[in-house]
Amino acid sequence: MPRPLALAPLRGLVLTGGASSRMGRDKATIAYHGAPQWQFLADSLRACDAEPYWSCTTSQADDWMLGDHAIHDIVPGHGPASGLHAAFSRDNHVAWLVVGCDYPWIDAQDLQRLVDARADNIEAIGYLNPDTQEIEPMIALWEPAAQQRFLQAFDRGGDSARHILRSCALRLLDPRTRTALMNRNAGDTGPVDD
Repeated sequence: MPRPLALAPLRGLVLTGGASSRMGRDKATIAYHGAPQWQFLADSLRACDAEPYWSCTTSQADDWMLGDHAIHDIVPGHGPASGLHAAFSRDNHVAWLVVGCDYPWIDAQDLQRLVDARADNIEAIGYLNPDTQEIEPMIALWEPAAQQRFLQAFDRGGDSARHILRSCALRLLDPRTRTALMNRNAGDTGPVDD
């Protein structure tokens, strides 16, 4: 499906900057598919023509040699919302295709579905989790208008990405599979090949 000219260019954002304290190790380095998750998701974003950037710690940026594709929190302490804030503040004239590293079963096909659902009148696109009936805000495509809403809310003390997405002209998709939205942070586990 060709992209209408009115839509912003696309970039990818892998959220990897968490402390992984519950996991006991850096969850972005776990290999579910033969490569560390930070790398697998970047490859999945590239397959969607979204140049990958990483919301990450300084040590992750150095260890992974990310250079200017590393995005560090400007306002730390808000979990993944700090990563979104930093990326949206860096460049809010692009659409950010966002994916958290703690979704082991998400892949390029799932991300491409978000890209294919873009339209001029849509500010954000996400998945509706069939188990929780909630939006998955860490697997979403944020157009510039949605980013502006996020930045304004964040400046007022709001850091719930899910709440901000609800205020947007939002398109929600059903996932291809139930496992696609399983989140390692929520205690969902599965085989790991590392």
